Amino acid sequence: MKVKYHYPPIESYVQEIVREGLITKEQLAVAMVSKKNRGEGLGSILIQKRFLTEPELLKFLSRRLNVPFIDLQTHDRDLNLLREISASIAKRHLVLPLRIANGKLEVAMADPTDVAALDDLKMAFGNALTPSLASAESIEEALEEAYAATSSGEDDPNTPAVEMEPTQDTETSPTTESKKIQEIASGPNVIAAVNQLISQAWDHGASDIHIEPSRDGSRVRTRIDGILQESPGFQKNMYFAIISRIKIMAGLDIAEHRIPQDGRVRMRMVGRVLDLRVSTCPTQYGEKVVLRLLSKEVLRTIEDLGMEEKDRKCFTEMITKSHGIFLTCGPTGSGKSTTLYAALTRINTPDINIISIEDPIESEITGVSQIAINPKANLTFPTILRSVLRQDPDVIMVGEIRDTETANIAVRAAITGHLVLSTLHTNTAAGAISRLMDLGVEPFLLSTALQGVLAQRLARKICPKCKEELSLHSARFGPYAKLVKHAFRGRGCSHCRRTGYRGRIGIFELAPMNDTIRELIYRKASDLEIEKEIRRLQPLSIREEGLKKVEEGITTIEEVLRVTEE
Repeated sequence: MKVKYHYPPIESYVQEIVREGLITKEQLAVAMVSKKNRGEGLGSILIQKRFLTEPELLKFLSRRLNVPFIDLQTHDRDLNLLREISASIAKRHLVLPLRIANGKLEVAMADPTDVAALDDLKMAFGNALTPSLASAESIEEALEEAYAATSSGEDDPNTPAVEMEPTQDTETSPTTESKKIQEIASGPNVIAAVNQLISQAWDHGASDIHIEPSRDGSRVRTRIDGILQESPGFQKNMYFAIISRIKIMAGLDIAEHRIPQDGRVRMRMVGRVLDLRVSTCPTQYGEKVVLRLLSKEVLRTIEDLGMEEKDRKCFTEMITKSHGIFLTCGPTGSGKSTTLYAALTRINTPDINIISIEDPIESEITGVSQIAINPKANLTFPTILRSVLRQDPDVIMVGEIRDTETANIAVRAAITGHLVLSTLHTNTAAGAISRLMDLGVEPFLLSTALQGVLAQRLARKICPKCKEELSLHSARFGPYAKLVKHAFRGRGCSHCRRTGYRGRIGIFELAPMNDTIRELIYRKASDLEIEKEIRRLQPLSIREEGLKKVEEGITTIEEVLRVTEE
């Protein structure tokens, strides 16, 4: 949950809390100092320091504010009421409309004293309010489940009737058309719909949003934990306005519908900076838009990746060497960049000059000079890499080796005393070696420079709240049932949006270099020969490493087979 501690202000009630014996004067004094230093609410600090429990605080506030305290797990609520209020308002204020009784709207609130929240609710419903107190976490969980089960506003009577559609043979001048589109896309309902779409995707942990036109409307899908999931689409009269709004945000040509366009948007949501990469592409029924969500503040450590302890130690040794090239490989979306960011975070110290070349910069690392490529300004991987070598670097991260020029410069930099970290789009460690030779890197240079290769995949983790053990006698597991002693699955619950999975973890195959592999590279041995030697050093394949995580109850057999298929 994004919100863990959120309570009404209690500063004016602290003496009553002390008199009732919920906390001592000494604990209050400590909490007040923390409040001054950290700027958080006093209630949050008292809970975090365990001076009192959340139920104790909420029951006290219920008595003091004269509002009932309710348990949302057992309380009835009318899901149709959510159609009257946007998800962004509900989540910002942490309010959940429950039902209308005797002409009054019953609403659960994390802070019944929030005047702005009460005003927004009155404006949306026009009813008198009966506020109740509930924990912030329970409200947020209820909102997640409720908005997942309701429409995003297809039938909203306030939706403007926008009839303009993209066409390839219009006689309207670009200037006039642009002005009309801007007027349509600047409507409050359109802006709210786009913000809500991005906010919900962000809250669900999505990496991409797909908005696709159809004959009668549109389809919206979000990629969560690597899998596309259907979301409520937009009616045809709303679709063009939504696309135009996104193009305006990304600085694209809103009057151009015939060619693909790419742009970027930086937004601040819930106190975090979020970058969006926007890509448009013309299709039969209009423009398809894909938004890639890039958080600027999510950085993982090596310990977070999911490596076995022996691999983690070996990996750490490789990335702390003074020279050589280290590669991560895997298909798109397998977490290669995340691994390299974790490596940079580990070795980032004041005495090391680290420069990264990326497309784009996905997360900012303090102390690292990060450069984004820009082909329009002739800032490509090769041109930047040449310049970077004159910047006295100790470590260079190259986001991806895509061409012969980049591959040769990176390998030569590794030989001349620099540590180079990069990625390749190959499925296996042996495949990464042959790929570099296919790109024209001389075998004698590669055999000298290469320190190691890490092949990886991302597998979805079983939801911890609905996990259960399975019988291995089920025919669906086939021969793989004999390879594990225990297997688990997620039944599906509100916490995981009924998928049975929540979050992802890495599956790794680390291939360190030894004299035998260097000799094989030098004489241009086949992938099969190199793979055979890697298996001798690393007995378990990437699929077998995944099956270990099945036994540990982290993921499922189906998921391991899906991400490790060749």
